[in-house]
Amino acid sequence: MKAFVAFDKLPLFLCAGLLAACNTISTYDQAAYEHATSAKVDALAVMDKATGSYSEHQGKIEALNLTLQKAYEYDKGRPLNQITIALWDKLLNPSGDLLGGFLREWKEDGPMLPKYVANKKDQVAQAFDIIIGLESGKIKPSQAGSKP
Repeated sequence: MKAFVAFDKLPLFLCAGLLAACNTISTYDQAAYEHATSAKVDALAVMDKATGSYSEHQGKIEALNLTLQKAYEYDKGRPLNQITIALWDKLLNPSGDLLGGFLREWKEDGPMLPKYVANKKDQVAQAFDIIIGLESGKIKPSQAGSKP
């Protein structure tokens, strides 16, 4: 007895479904990678300022939020990118424990202790690294036989 079924023995609609299921994540995108790496650097630099007052650094925080929203919207507009969007949502959630929550907490509670900032920076850096790693691990368009 054979342990597999040849594609030529399956109905056409089932073959198409199986092939579509294999394509569940977007291909690599250089711009998305650059957005994420740039946003990481900017976010960690702004987080360093959290030992001071939020209002003193509000311009930098607003610029960071703009950078983050651009990266998020770019990824949101890409097809088959739900996993990356879920990661961005977790990172940016103001009720969460990552960057969004950190910025909310800084605004509401004021300056933070350096050790707390350092610990949160490690967590945020890891979250960015997951987004960046996911993007860099995606199949390159040239390898997928398609163009971005």
